[in-house]
Amino acid sequence: MADFDYFETDEAHATPRNGAAQLDATAGGPRIGTLVNWAGAVISLGLVIGMVVWAYQLTVRDMSGVPVIRALEGPMRVAPADPGGTQAEHQGLAVNRLAEGAEAAPVPDRLILAPPPVDLDVSALASASAANLVPVTETAAVATESEAPTPAEVAASTQALIERLMDRAEPLGPVSSDTPASVVSASPVPAVANAGESLQIIPASVPGPSRSLRPPSRPATLAALAFSGPATSALAVETVPELEAADLPEGTRLVQLGAFDTPEIARAEWDRLTARFPDYFAGRPRVIQQATSGGSAFYRLRAHGFDDLAASRRFCAVLMAQNAPCIPVTVR
Repeated sequence: MADFDYFETDEAHATPRNGAAQLDATAGGPRIGTLVNWAGAVISLGLVIGMVVWAYQLTVRDMSGVPVIRALEGPMRVAPADPGGTQAEHQGLAVNRLAEGAEAAPVPDRLILAPPPVDLDVSALASASAANLVPVTETAAVATESEAPTPAEVAASTQALIERLMDRAEPLGPVSSDTPASVVSASPVPAVANAGESLQIIPASVPGPSRSLRPPSRPATLAALAFSGPATSALAVETVPELEAADLPEGTRLVQLGAFDTPEIARAEWDRLTARFPDYFAGRPRVIQQATSGGSAFYRLRAHGFDDLAASRRFCAVLMAQNAPCIPVTVR
């Protein structure tokens, strides 16, 4: 069999194709390169022009950006010729010219005073009030006559109520037959009748309320507090023990509540603080110590009854929380 060289055949057939491709590439190559060159040139030129414009703007802005301060010409505010809206009252008066800083206007030749106020006649008012009150009084009198019960009606209704209650009542013990029943039921009747006879009833012709209103009684607790309050506080003030400052040993813990000109003012301040802080001042003696400074005497108000420095500090902390002066001190 004969041998065929396939590779040589392929190369022979492929050679023309490769040559055609090379011819096509050689023909289109200069065209693409020209386009790329022109595009690069345009981009470069645009960048150069942009840099030039940007530099020019920076230069102009630096030169023209300096602020210039100068006075404005003309008035700051100008009132319009016709502002519109509603005009305010009392404009154009001579008094307003003085407030505006202008000179007073000359006195006019003619002055017109305001009319006097209208006064009502007192007699006319009294007669009108009396005319209006007469029907009301008559109506009240008629209503009083119709609503007010008579003493006989009151006694009869009371007797009927007593009899009805006695019929329903059950005796606590055996009732003897010798005791008349009228003894029990007859006793309240004269009392009611006598009470009705002793009453002084206002006649219906008299104007006014048919029954007087009874004022409400004051609460018992309030009356007791009002009665016992001042006495209790006075007793508490009188029983406050007062110690002499010279009798206190050294190292005693005290709290100073202030310095005053006289002992009376110091005692009054003690009473005020005791009323304000009753729980903390209860059972604590009072100490008023005289001192001298700059040739003038004053009196220190102090409280006694503290075991140590911590107790006095806690006491002062409570007072100072309520804006009351307090300083822990020690007797020297």
